[in-house]
Amino acid sequence: MGPMSDSCVVLLFAAARERAGRDRIRLEVALPAPVAQVRGALTEACPELTGLIERCRFAVDNQFVEDEHEVPTGAEVALIPPVSGG
Repeated sequence: MGPMSDSCVVLLFAAARERAGRDRIRLEVALPAPVAQVRGALTEACPELTGLIERCRFAVDNQFVEDEHEVPTGAEVALIPPVSGG
């Protein structure tokens, strides 16, 4: 079994949670890693999110971040879908 840093848990909210049918996904991603790498791993692990994930934002430790942001070991990662409605 590898070190703990070889996995990352992504919390899912709203439409992402509904599509995935669960509220979190554990990914095999060695941290630290850029958000873009986590996004790619999430798309592979949960194809149901295809089409939605491109419009979602990531938050790391409760702060919205861009794809270049490094996700540190032990960080809380969340996928936040766009707000709908009017």
